Amino acid sequence: MDVLRIAAWVVGLGAFGGLIVASHRQSSRGLRLGLTLISSALLIYVLTDQPAALLLFGLNIVLVFGTWHIGRTPFWWGWIVLLVALLILSKLPGIRGTDTFSAHPGRISAAAWLGFSYLAFRLIHLTVEAHAGRLADVSLEEAMIYALHPASLIAGPIDRVRTSMISQREATSLTDDLHQGLWRILVGTFTKFVIANALYSFIAVHDMAQNPDQPTGIAWLWLFAYSFYLLADFAAYTNIAIGFGRLAGLRLPENFDRPYLSPSIALFWQRWHITLSNWVRDYIFFPLARALRSKAGNRYRVLIQLLCHLVTMGVVGLWHGLSTGFLVWGIWHGLGLFVYGQISARAPRPTPAGIFPTRLRSAIGIALTYGFVTLGWVFFAADLPTAIRIIARLFGLNG
Repeated sequence: MDVLRIAAWVVGLGAFGGLIVASHRQSSRGLRLGLTLISSALLIYVLTDQPAALLLFGLNIVLVFGTWHIGRTPFWWGWIVLLVALLILSKLPGIRGTDTFSAHPGRISAAAWLGFSYLAFRLIHLTVEAHAGRLADVSLEEAMIYALHPASLIAGPIDRVRTSMISQREATSLTDDLHQGLWRILVGTFTKFVIANALYSFIAVHDMAQNPDQPTGIAWLWLFAYSFYLLADFAAYTNIAIGFGRLAGLRLPENFDRPYLSPSIALFWQRWHITLSNWVRDYIFFPLARALRSKAGNRYRVLIQLLCHLVTMGVVGLWHGLSTGFLVWGIWHGLGLFVYGQISARAPRPTPAGIFPTRLRSAIGIALTYGFVTLGWVFFAADLPTAIRIIARLFGLNG
């Protein structure tokens, strides 16, 4: 570690420590904003070890200012188009980082634009809220802290500006926040470096994405391990982010709620990456559905539902990366949500028949949902041709 990185760690930790004190003493917004920006900038620098990351973080600050002002003008739609274009640019090879979880445990990608996937969605949210006139009681400093706080900058969750504003203004106990924050950080660290790493060790040895011609039994073990690795790894980062936010008096929303125990695919997406699911529901699915229904009426209701699910989940897939595998993974879930919606809308309501049948239905639903979700992870793990070979191997075919 060179002198500059050591200095960045020292100054960054000092700034974050100051942010903890400033937040709980309800210090001026200017002081809290300054400490937030210093902490975030140095965090990005030590994680990327690239001076260019600081230039891009400076661009992030400019984008927040632009969002704050342009969102109130008739050019707000053009600003959203710009943000989407920058989001796509951030996913290109050589720029794209691993914003949710790293490809190798314990090592964060050296991408310069770290965390921009989350920031772009926050800025789109800010733009829409500003255009709708719902930010009258939110200050620029509070919006900047919401968008660029070091706790949520890299791994989410994608909270909302009004929730963040209330959290920033709320007087909380430093003792309670330290206790709860450190506990969440400890849980996240254990989950990441013990549970996720143990699963990754098996995945690395039997990597179907690199060698899809392994025995069927190994293929299924790899897939089950991969499914729980994704949950453990991502939930670990979320716990750590929530913990650091809690230290600084910021109450970040929960992002996971036992998703693999969901009895339906719809409930799964209410429990997996909750803040992302809520964001795409509010800013893609509902607006697109309303727009299509206003044009076509109720004649094409089923077709509109199908299109909205495919577009929404396709965006979720491409948000993870610009590849056919991610796109097919999103479409897989879009189709699942559509089919489940059609079946549940037509299925008769279950009649009370004692507790055992209810539990049995729930168990069957959990098993089917987990199987559907887990099989979909194949497209998430590999490029499309390899994913098809893996699926063939899972079902005993030569691929």
